[in-house]
Amino acid sequence: MISVLPVAVGSLVLAAAGAAVYLTFREPKQPVGGDDYLHALEQWIEGNLDEAAALLYRVVHDDPDSVEPFLQLGNLLRLQGDAERAAVLHRGLTVRSNLTLPQQLSVGLALAADLNALGHWEGARDILDTLPRVAMSRTRYWKTRFAQWHGLGDHAEAARTLKNAPRQCPEEDRPWFLAAFASYQLDRALAHALAGESGDAKARLKDVKNIAGTKPRVELVRAIMAAVDNDAAGAVSIASDSLLDSPEELDVFLPLLQEVLLQSGQFERSLPILERACQAENAPPSLWIDLAMLYEKLGHRDKAIHLLESKSGRGSFTPDAAAPYLKMLVDDSPVSDFVKVWNMLSMPAGAEGWSCRQCGHHDERVRWFCPNCHGFHTFGPGTCTLEVD
Repeated sequence: MISVLPVAVGSLVLAAAGAAVYLTFREPKQPVGGDDYLHALEQWIEGNLDEAAALLYRVVHDDPDSVEPFLQLGNLLRLQGDAERAAVLHRGLTVRSNLTLPQQLSVGLALAADLNALGHWEGARDILDTLPRVAMSRTRYWKTRFAQWHGLGDHAEAARTLKNAPRQCPEEDRPWFLAAFASYQLDRALAHALAGESGDAKARLKDVKNIAGTKPRVELVRAIMAAVDNDAAGAVSIASDSLLDSPEELDVFLPLLQEVLLQSGQFERSLPILERACQAENAPPSLWIDLAMLYEKLGHRDKAIHLLESKSGRGSFTPDAAAPYLKMLVDDSPVSDFVKVWNMLSMPAGAEGWSCRQCGHHDERVRWFCPNCHGFHTFGPGTCTLEVD
């Protein structure tokens, strides 16, 4: 289900302003819930969704011929997880003969969003196909169309939708679609790389090669492709040449790099890569721990302790971050070494994994597109383990 909250809030601000103007200048007559409608929009904007819904129900009951209150009530119901009732309301509006063109567009897009939320992707496509061409000037059309194609499993058409949107949507939304297209294709490329589908991965990388800001993630996918192909030399080369200045991407790639080096008997080749990467100010703590563990495996505990001492006091240096190295100390070292490292840590422990800040969806691998809520740029980085299919 695609999130409607950002779109809904923006639409509500406009709707509230329009309602206020209308209530101020309309011809005096017996009120039919106008004040309740404006209050409902205000409650919605403030996050009081149950109160907003109660007020909107009152408005549509008192004025069954209204359009905007029915439209907004349906949108609110979908936001609250009741897309089925939302679809009933919005479908009822589509048969009204007195809708203006803007209202027809809003109702059609709302119904398509309802059907997307219900997983009725074919139905959503039919609704979007029947909308007047002017609907393509609306940002919401392209986001709803993207969700529909992705839901159908037609990832190529979904990507094409994101790519084409900037040509017709409002200018202020074009950068969002460009970034979304890059994230979507990179996410697909990463999935292909992990599955050993290098041809498809390369094709997706070609799609984004000219988009600013994508180079670190492109290089990450290329490095993963080399590792999956057991190309130790290629993996080391890409990590050394292209990922040292991108600690977050290197952090994602490192477990896979070390695995392929271990299998090829070249485990120590990751040492200089890690040492240089850990010098970066924005290097994640997991890189420090990886380097400390590598020192430990090579019999250089003094270097491991010295490295961690240099990071002592940083808020990100938590028990969760240090857990792999602490386990090594518990299993194979005097208690004093364990205590020494433990005392360096900051509390409380940080969260692990990659999670979507928009819907809470969790994944073991890095994501640049949330498959649950269709959010872009919503996954927060953390400890990540990549598994080769």
